[in-house]
Amino acid sequence: MAIAVILAGGKGIRFGDAIPKQFKTLGGKPIIQYTIEAFFFHPDIDELIITYPADYKAEIEKIASAFSGHKAITLVAGGASRMETTLAALNVIGEQRKKVLFHDAVRPFVSHDIISQTILALDNYDAVDVVIPTADTIVEIDAAEKQLTAIPERSRLRRGQTPQGFWADSLKAAYQTMDTERLNHFSDDCGVFLDQNPTAAIGIVAGDDKNIKITTPIDFFLAEQILYSGQAASRSVLSEKKQKKSVIIFGASSGLGAAAIQAMKEQGWLVFPASRSTGVDIRHAEQVQSFFKEVLNKTSTIDAVVIFSGILKTGKITEMNPSDIREMIDVNLVGTINVALTAYPYLKKAGGHLLLVSSSSYFRGRANSAVYSASKAAVVNLTQALSEEWADDNIAVSCIAPRRANTPMRRKAFPKENPAVCLAPEVVSKEVIGMLMHPQTGLIKHIY
Repeated sequence: MAIAVILAGGKGIRFGDAIPKQFKTLGGKPIIQYTIEAFFFHPDIDELIITYPADYKAEIEKIASAFSGHKAITLVAGGASRMETTLAALNVIGEQRKKVLFHDAVRPFVSHDIISQTILALDNYDAVDVVIPTADTIVEIDAAEKQLTAIPERSRLRRGQTPQGFWADSLKAAYQTMDTERLNHFSDDCGVFLDQNPTAAIGIVAGDDKNIKITTPIDFFLAEQILYSGQAASRSVLSEKKQKKSVIIFGASSGLGAAAIQAMKEQGWLVFPASRSTGVDIRHAEQVQSFFKEVLNKTSTIDAVVIFSGILKTGKITEMNPSDIREMIDVNLVGTINVALTAYPYLKKAGGHLLLVSSSSYFRGRANSAVYSASKAAVVNLTQALSEEWADDNIAVSCIAPRRANTPMRRKAFPKENPAVCLAPEVVSKEVIGMLMHPQTGLIKHIY
């Protein structure tokens, strides 16, 4: 278990907005709210300390009030600098020998995997930093900022992210022994710690390109793209992690569904397939409801529901048969909603997982696939909405978006396409297994 310190004491001058960037609205809520969610709903974080600009107390209190229950949240006014803010948080923690993670409030897309790995790495190191490789060449310049003086070897360079992990008492000791005039020459806590403990073992954890720090307007634009594409999720549901699951698969007769059944059986899971060929048409809610009741007579719980059912018909929308348009909407979207509504009480009881299937075409409508692309975009929106609505019920809702896959539906729609350029269904099945084993909700997984 660990304490999370969310550093939100800055004014965000570089962003150039009237309010600190951590309070700027992103996708309908303040940036800092995503960050708080990431740590508050992580099972290994048992306490949060949130720092804030002194004149924004009312704003942070309002945001924090939405989080209540099993974890304590302490609000602490930040200092005049990043380092003074860290020290203010450490003073609240006191002399505890406890793991503490410091994280920038404006990194809203930190994954639960990164948090978990940082906490775990502290068992073997004095401190931990989250880093990613640099694609750019880094150069060193002189103090006058006029000339290049060195080009370090790029293979050994990394870009630092957060969280940074420490043992609270050790980091506090480093701050207490640091000359206050030198303190503000540092930009992060690992720098302070290493300066005072030059022989310390500081481990590294692999970060993520999506774990961006929103510092400038272009960063905000990138954050919007990450958010709307579903490439980041900040919340885990506290479901029981079962190694063996009972799973219902719709669209199971061929293609991705059939491959997923085989992969799940190899995992030792109990699989219940449904398709139109077995008398279950997801366009008809009563057929879906009857099938769930049949399954419950064969197993005590339904742990996961996966919807592979889909229709793809191509052509210019002005030349398509209206019945084909209606069928695609009814199967791809209305049918998915029918299954989701029926699955809800069963998954709530089990703390289960609803996995929807979209397509890589969802984020860009393509000529001759207008209705298909639009319906698959709606599936992504549905995933994002349900993941928020159902999180308190401990239901994970996620979605995969594979690029073109070698399936009968694809081959029928594009008979001249070379199957070698398409994904093998077995590749998709592996990702499906991984998604169903992951506790995080709201993820949209692109499969390339």
